[in-house]
Amino acid sequence: MSIRTYAVNCNDAWLNTEGDDISGSYVKYKDHQEVVAALEAKCAALAAENAVIKSAIPEPRDIEDDNDNMDDVSLAEDFGFNHAIELMRRRIPETPATDAFLAEVRAQGVDTAIEHLHKKFKGTVLVGVPVMALEYLAAELRKGGNQ
Repeated sequence: MSIRTYAVNCNDAWLNTEGDDISGSYVKYKDHQEVVAALEAKCAALAAENAVIKSAIPEPRDIEDDNDNMDDVSLAEDFGFNHAIELMRRRIPETPATDAFLAEVRAQGVDTAIEHLHKKFKGTVLVGVPVMALEYLAAELRKGGNQ
């Protein structure tokens, strides 16, 4: 994604200063509406998945301690810890938006490693094969592989 920047001249006309030119201090909202809408949709999907995950975990049980015998208030006996964990795991739904987001985060980490190799070995041919392997890995991560 590139961000188009603008500067204002004396006549209050917008001058496009695209690319890496940082002299423009302004952006136009209409230039980025699609990106903003896509990011808002992605955030909404992540929030919805998070809400479902949270609802899959049962509330703690209110255990009455007004009895002398602790046997009947033992959560492990009453519900079973392993059973509770398994029940929670089964109730957690698929999370495609979260999986896609995390895949992109992982791929960006690989992209950062590629940039680091290019900077570290600038002017040499030592990184060709490793960079190709990392580019393949980043592409696989973005497709959802290598999880």
